This record gives sequence, C-alpha cells and structure tokens, in this order.
Amino acid sequence: MSLNVSAGMAGEEATLKTLTCLNNADPNDELVKEIRTDLSVASSILEMIKDYMALLQDNFNNDAPPFQKLAKLFDLGETFDSLDGHYYGICPGLRTGDLHGVAAEFGNLLGFIWSSAIVGHCPWAGKSYFPMSDEERARILGDTVPADVKVLRGINHFNKIEGAPVNVATVALLNFMWHLQKATDEEKSQYGYDYKGGNIASHRAPSIYPGTPREVFRLNYRYPALGNFPPLSFLIDEMVQIADGMFLGQAIFATTKFLERFNPKADPSTYHYQNFGYFLLFEPFWNAEAKRLFPFLEMPDVAVPAETPQTSAPAVAATSPTDKFSTLTLADPVDGNVDSAKLDAVRVDIQSAGDIMRMLKSYSDELMAEHKTVSPVFDKLHTLFNAGIAPQTMNGFYRGALVSWQSPGLLAPFHENTIDVAWQAFRFFSPWTGKKFNPIDEAELAKWTEGGEPMGSDPAFNCSNTVAFRTLKEKFTRDVSKLAGTRMEDATPEEHQQYGYDAHTFFFIGRPNKAAMLPEDKGKKIYQFNYRWKPLKNIPPDCFCIDEITQIAEGLYLGQLIYATDWLKPWDPQTPIAEYKYKLFGYFLLMDEEWHQRRLRIGFDLQDT
Repeated sequence: MSLNVSAGMAGEEATLKTLTCLNNADPNDELVKEIRTDLSVASSILEMIKDYMALLQDNFNNDAPPFQKLAKLFDLGETFDSLDGHYYGICPGLRTGDLHGVAAEFGNLLGFIWSSAIVGHCPWAGKSYFPMSDEERARILGDTVPADVKVLRGINHFNKIEGAPVNVATVALLNFMWHLQKATDEEKSQYGYDYKGGNIASHRAPSIYPGTPREVFRLNYRYPALGNFPPLSFLIDEMVQIADGMFLGQAIFATTKFLERFNPKADPSTYHYQNFGYFLLFEPFWNAEAKRLFPFLEMPDVAVPAETPQTSAPAVAATSPTDKFSTLTLADPVDGNVDSAKLDAVRVDIQSAGDIMRMLKSYSDELMAEHKTVSPVFDKLHTLFNAGIAPQTMNGFYRGALVSWQSPGLLAPFHENTIDVAWQAFRFFSPWTGKKFNPIDEAELAKWTEGGEPMGSDPAFNCSNTVAFRTLKEKFTRDVSKLAGTRMEDATPEEHQQYGYDAHTFFFIGRPNKAAMLPEDKGKKIYQFNYRWKPLKNIPPDCFCIDEITQIAEGLYLGQLIYATDWLKPWDPQTPIAEYKYKLFGYFLLMDEEWHQRRLRIGFDLQDT
C-alpha cells in the first residue's frame, strides 16, 4: 500500500485527487455524484475532507450530508489485512450514536461540541501498528481470532498544543482517564506527538456494526488484557481503504452491558453497537498535504518525504530488481571479502523480516541490545558491505541512519561495545540527518586537497554532513561545536524547507573507485569519504576519519565508519595506509527518500532524521 514519493507532479496530483473506492461505484448513485463534485473543486481528497469538517462545524445534525458521504465512502472502501508503522490521522466529525427522526436532526450534541470547540486543536494525531507476538496473542485474544488471521498491536497518539487551552484541558482529561504514556524523545522529534495510549488488537474481521454488513479491518479496544479504561473499553473501530495510502475508519461504541466483562464470542447485537463518527489514517505520501491543511497535527518537517535524489550508477551492471525493498544489488563478480554462507544467511534474514530495511533494523536492535563487539550480526554486516557494488556517483542529499557502533581495541574490554553503551545517552545530542554531495571540477578538487588528490577520470564531490537543531540537546551540541571551532555553514532556505536540516558541517571529499583501507576487506572497491584534507577544517575526531560505502540495494548504501588510531602521524596521502592504524568503528546507512519513508514507518533510528 506504500506510494512512490518521487512520482512526477502529474502522477502525484492525480493520486491526491483519486478516490480508488469510487472506481466501481454506481455512477448514478446520488451520493457518489455529490462526492465526485466535491472532489472536483478541492485540490485533494484531504482538502475535501477539510471542507466536510467545515460543514459540520456548529452542526447538530447527526445525519448531516458530510456524514452521509463518509458513510458511502466507507461502504465502497476496500477491505485490507494489515497496517504497519506510524500513520497520522484526523477526525472529520463525531456523531451521538444512531439517533433517529427529530433527535437525529437536532440532537448531535457530541458532534457540536467536537466541531465547535475541539476539532481545530484536536489532541488525537494518529496511530501506530506493529506485530503482535504469539505470547501476546495468546494472552490477549486467546482463541477468539482464527489462527490464520494476522493480528497487530496498535496505539494512539496525542498532541498537547501549548497556547490552545481547550486542547491542553482535553489532553489533561484524557491523561487522567486513560493514563497516557509520554512519547519518547525520538517519537516526539520524528512525529511531533507528546503522548500515546489506547491499546488496540487489530485484524481483518466481519463488521460488528449492523449498518455495515461487510468485512473490515477491526481495531478492538475491548479485550480486558489490553488494559484500556472507559470509554475506550467499549470501543471497536473499523477501517477500509478509500484511496492509495488512505484509510477511513468508523468509531463503533457499545451502548449497553457496561458493567459486564467483554465477551468476544458473543453476538455483536448483544452490545447494541452504534456509530459515533469517522476518522482517517494516511501513509507518509500524504503528509505534506496534511501538514498544509491541518496544522494542529504539529507535523515536523522530517515527517514529510522529500523528492528522491539522483541515485548512483553501479560500477558493475546489474539486473534491475523486481522489488526494490527486498532485492540486494551486489557486485558481480565478487571483489571483496564475501563469505557465501553468511550472505545466504542475510538473504534468509531479509525473507524473515519482509524487506532489507526491516532486516537492518533488526540487526541494529540486536547489536544495541547486546553491546558486544563480536557478534554474528557484525559478521553479516561485514559480508554485506563487501558484497555490495561501488557507486560511481553520489549526487544530492541522502538521509542517514546509524546501524551500530563497533568499539575497537582498548575501547572494547572483554568485547564490550563501550561506544554503543555510551551512545544510548549521547544519541539525543546528535543533530545528524544525512549527507549532501556536490560535484566539483578539477580546480576545486585541487583547492580542497592542496593538490594532493588527482582528478583523473573519476568524478569528485565536495560533501558535507547535514545537521538539524530542533531539541534543546541538539542546540546544545550546536553551541559546543561553535565553541570548539567547528566549521559550519547554514543550509539554504530551500534545503531547510525540503529536507529539514539547518546546517552543513564535517566536510569531506567523495570519490569512487577507491580500494578499501581495512585489511579484512581485501582491497574491495568502494566509494570513499575523505575527511582528512586540511582545507576542509575538520576538528577531531573527524579529521582522522575516512569512511567507505557500497551500494547494497537500489537507493540504499551501507557505510563503514573508519578512524585512524595513530593521531600523531600527520596526514599525507603518500604515507602507506597501514601506518595510520585505521580501525572500524561502526556501520551506517545512506538512503533515498523512498527508503527513508519506509525507515520512518518502522521507527528505525528516528534520532538521526
């Protein structure tokens, strides 16, 4: 269900205005015709929904036309099996259950309060979904869901908007009622929400609402083992897909048997479920439009996917992958230190995880949990790096992520990964977001390398690390860096708007077709990042650094962090590499925007975004 965020403008605009659920709708249906008309005068589906929200403002009608149209969209929507990762959300309107007659026309008190006082400063901001373990499934659901049906965990997100008294009061009330958890620093930095709560067991199932006799994606809050408090413990949401990457939900509350323990095997009619309103969830493709239309989401710039940079051409021609996210692009023939058995294990891990990014996240999670410098995971990363192809060019901006540090020598007593341990505290001070590559000519290359790097036939790039100063800890890092004399250049307004970073720092020269420096890589051909040239004005420890990357998938690059450990020997490109005693200090990733979108969805190294 993911979208290609680098699609052309024409394709993007078409997607923003295409309700796929109408493809097979009856063209003579009056509500369908009205929805098409509404969409024709809006810039996007989300803008149409915002128009519906405006029509519901100060409206007591429980069956107002926008509610009828949302019900029609839900009826026409497609059933799906799973959601994955983070989704922003909005709530167009609430209903006061299933009122009838005059009561329906004038009795939507809940919707009136919502639309007149809360919707513009709505605390609810979306949901996240993640796998449910077999143990959790047995404990929470027992045997109430067929074994062949996939079940996910879910949780809601809430924003506290300072300066909006109604929002602050609502969040305080929800916190009191539902015992919300505070968002982590990474979650707040990446997605903007302050609290999370309301646990969900989600899976495909028949609707429990008599008004929608169909299959839906069910979001069940009612299982006692989920630990929800009223009124969430009486709620079952239901969702369908109405557009690419967009999902419409209806909030269904039980209206009887409040004092009885929920029985998931009981006939749904026992609980007299009623429809109390609608909500939307959407994938990151929609975030830019949502940020424009719904500022109360307080969406950080980093949550908005940007245009995909130019990808590098492989040194060795390779077959175009059929699935970018699960297909490795490897050098053929092999030119590095590749253990075929370990590479086979990597492929198995990709299959088990579902895609390459999920596999790398699992590697990172395992390494950061065990804090060991000797691990089968490091062996797999070493093989994967050596199996990759050397990019011939890196042009534009690439997002970055840390896989793991790997402490060498005296920094690893008893094989303890001390840098990784320390990083758990210091990572919150890291403002790094990625790297920017700018092509340069022979004259500029000579300027930055004092004539020590011949141009030859390969392209050269003057490059930088990009940094963003959003939190107090990151701003502290900025101030300390300035005191230390770190060379830093402000990002352009265009760079800040498109990619969210504030400055360039720790500069390096990027060159293809270099030989790997570490003996264990056996002369592997790589793309090199050289920070050591004096005119770059890098401070320690980066002035002792030469990183290397290979391409492991289309638009995805695995890098090695390499530092000289003999700091007393002056840098001279003519000095044999071995004399500087270079050591491997860890692995990192660079990626295009499509990979970044996937990385955001699964919550991989959100600190470095």
